Amino acid sequence: MISWVVSRGLTTLVVSLVLLTFSCTRRVQGLPFPAPDFKNCNNSEGCCPPPYNGALIQDFYVFDTTLPMRIRQPAHLLDDAYIAKYQRAYQLLRELPDSDGRSWKNQGKLHCAYCNAAFYFPIDKSRLEIHYGWLFFAWHRFFLYFHERILAKLLDDDTFALPFWNWDNQSTDPPLANVLPYAFANKKYQNKSSSLYDVNRNVCTKRPNIIDLQSTLECVNQTATLKASLREANNRIMYNQMVTGAPIRRLFFGESYELGGVAGLGAGTMEAIPHGTVHFWTGNPKATIEFADMGIFRFSAYDPTFFAHHGNVDRLWEVWKALPGGNRKDITDSDYLNTEFLFYDENGNLVKVKISQALNHISTLRYKYANIPNLWIHSGSDAAYKSCFPASTSEINKLILNTHALNTSNLNTFANSTITFSVQRPAKKQLHAEEVLVIGGVNVTGTEFKFLINAFLYFPTANVNTSITCPQFFGVLSNTALMFGDTVPDSKKEWRLALTSKLQSLSMDQFSHVVVTLVEATGSFPQFLQLKLTAKIVYFKY
Repeated sequence: MISWVVSRGLTTLVVSLVLLTFSCTRRVQGLPFPAPDFKNCNNSEGCCPPPYNGALIQDFYVFDTTLPMRIRQPAHLLDDAYIAKYQRAYQLLRELPDSDGRSWKNQGKLHCAYCNAAFYFPIDKSRLEIHYGWLFFAWHRFFLYFHERILAKLLDDDTFALPFWNWDNQSTDPPLANVLPYAFANKKYQNKSSSLYDVNRNVCTKRPNIIDLQSTLECVNQTATLKASLREANNRIMYNQMVTGAPIRRLFFGESYELGGVAGLGAGTMEAIPHGTVHFWTGNPKATIEFADMGIFRFSAYDPTFFAHHGNVDRLWEVWKALPGGNRKDITDSDYLNTEFLFYDENGNLVKVKISQALNHISTLRYKYANIPNLWIHSGSDAAYKSCFPASTSEINKLILNTHALNTSNLNTFANSTITFSVQRPAKKQLHAEEVLVIGGVNVTGTEFKFLINAFLYFPTANVNTSITCPQFFGVLSNTALMFGDTVPDSKKEWRLALTSKLQSLSMDQFSHVVVTLVEATGSFPQFLQLKLTAKIVYFKY
């Protein structure tokens, strides 16, 4: 039997790209991806880059100490002189002919090809997809690096560095960081004659609107009260995705993906949200192709905000590793480190890179980020908020006794509602491992489903009006299926939620079961979906 707490409407729970992250059963091949051959590209959306007829493909040369150290600055602090240089760089890029692999059009195609699984390997028909798994951070770091070097070459200025959009910064001190930066939004810079202009941006991004890291793809009037609530919610999202939800690398980077495996097996916490929701918040839901440009893989790199957005994602990779705890480290698996990609360098030549070359970006790629505070580390923590469901030990034991486990024998259909269930914890704790709740049995049956669901621990009365500032909040399920390209894995998926630090912060680590409540968020889009849910708790090694 399933314990229901109904709130509104009719839906069934299915998800594709989730903040709680999903994973699928995969074929373990034990081989890293070699660099793709651009001739082996097949995609119905026109993503394939043009044939390469240039110089012999070379291995990427690292440790070039002749390059100056470039400092990437927050976009909200750029002065007029730098914005003018920034605009000039993109103007020169847009003027390159389509026959040039560095061109604006071909930069977009390259992202589209890698992100829509366009490159294939004839040896076993594998396709390379750099999203929804452990390739996400490293590939985008390289993409930004070469894009930055191309712009610097066009400017004849090796000091040029891409700015980053500091959307995680919820400070109320001007200039604001959590709005669309002036370079993209101010009338002085943002007009059809500007190289930074993109016609397909959501009306939600118009200043003074602040970003919504839990965006349900709807624009609302942002009153002062709502903005205050959004800032708190954004801080909570950041804290959950970076701290309590990602204490180990498997949860932060996502599931492994080798040659011969199946793409899209499990995004890390940051890739799903806030990375995914920033894309959707920026893309235009009323565009000819819904959510273009930023909300669709095929088009996202055609909006210059893409590179500012991913600059912040790249910066947060470094922030995550510096957080206390001792288990936040880069992946050391040889299949990961030896995975190869091809990129056009600043001279228009194809070069081959390995992920291992991306890890120490200061020494190998010669850039670093301006030192700025990460306010969510403190203002987003559980300790900053009062419990929304204070309960004694006896009350929690009674709650556990009266809450049923999931009924795994029937399809679970529920509508804009909450579902509450219990899951037994392992009797024996494992050392040097993270306790993880795994919710399985979810099959994606289409690409048009849009919804958002919050997850709470030991909070059975949570509903659509419950704020995620509650310490009992521990994750979000966000379907962003529209970002999928040609390949959507049709296999059983799992949601993975870190438990250890959350249970400790709630002082709930002593109980034999966890009680989980899933709540559809206000403003999400109800869809009729069906699934058989399962739930178990396992340990992931550090």
